[in-house]
This record gives sequence, structure tokens and C-alpha cells, in this order.
Amino acid sequence: MRPLLFLAISLFFVSCAVTKSATKKTAQSAAAYQADLNAKYLDPARTILSAEDLATLKEKGGLPFYPINDAYRVTADFKRYSQPEIIEFKTSTTRLVDYAAFGLATFELNGATHSLTLYRSTAANLPLEYRNSLFLPMRDQTSGDETYGGGRYLDIEIPEGDKIVIDFNKTYHPYCAYTLGYSCPVPPAENYLETRVEAGIKMVDLGGH
Repeated sequence: MRPLLFLAISLFFVSCAVTKSATKKTAQSAAAYQADLNAKYLDPARTILSAEDLATLKEKGGLPFYPINDAYRVTADFKRYSQPEIIEFKTSTTRLVDYAAFGLATFELNGATHSLTLYRSTAANLPLEYRNSLFLPMRDQTSGDETYGGGRYLDIEIPEGDKIVIDFNKTYHPYCAYTLGYSCPVPPAENYLETRVEAGIKMVDLGGH
């Protein structure tokens, strides 16, 4: 099946999971992102999944997501660190990986104030598409239940000012959530949110992982 057809099918499934509380702009942006992610996993030429797991995912209709909800797209106060500290991240294996702590985002969500640290990769061979983006690894009260226990990720463009938009509808799981053979950064303890973030990617049972 061609990638464009995968994308069309994915958009159909995602459109069925948009709540009335999502604005048109948020819904379109998040739906397009989720559909693209689904297309990537469902395309035999691009997927990381085994043939068996790919067949299972197709049977399940693709990756599951929470309904798109505008309440989980927040505009946070963003404080850049004047001297970014290099943090050694643990991973799902024995490997360690370095990230530079770039800044702190503070925002309101579910009636409380929360903060998350955003990081920038120190890799010298970083793909062009990620050179102007920040890495946000996080866990919350859905982790290990409705979402992957190893956390979820977001990639966010570096803001020009002191505000940053965090759209949790665009969270994704690390490859380790679906298959073996990868080494995935573990979200640091300070990036645990004491609330349920019911937005973005959900866990799918592929039977063998």
C-alpha cells in the first residue's frame, strides 16, 4: 500500500478522536502529526516493526491516541539557562547519552502549576531537521498504565522569546515501546508530572514486546 494511502487512512482514524474542546487549528495540526506518525509505523518501507508486529498494528487500526484536546496545548513561560549544563541521561540499556539542559518551561495544566526541563542534543551528526529543536522527555500518571512506562517524548522548535508552546497531543513513544534493539533516553525524575496527561500517544499491545 502506498504511503499516501496510509496517510489518508491514518487521518480518518485520527479525525474520529477529536473532542469538541479542541480548536480547529489545534485539531488540524495535531491530527496531521498523528497521521504522519501512524503512516511511518504502518509503512513497510519505514517501520521499525517486525512483519508480525506490523500485521498486528494494522489489525488494530494503527497507533492509538487520546482524543485531541485543546486543554493539553499549553503556552508556557520559558526561561533559558544562561550556561546550559550537560546532563548524562540514562537509557533503556547501559548506554549513557549527553543532552544540554536548555531551559525550563512553567505552565498551568489540570488546575496546577507544573515545570518541565527541555534539552538540546549534543550530537555532532544531528540530522538537519532536529538542529533547531528541543527534546522534551516526560512521564506522568498515565505512564506504565495507558502509556509507555518509559515515558513519552516531544520535539519542539526553539522559541525566539520567553514563551513556548507545548502540545501534548503530539507526544510520541520511544522506539523501545514497540520493539527490542534500541537504546532510549529515560526521562529524568524532574520531568515527572504529578497529573494525568490524557493527550497524545497511548500504548498498544502488539503481543510480543
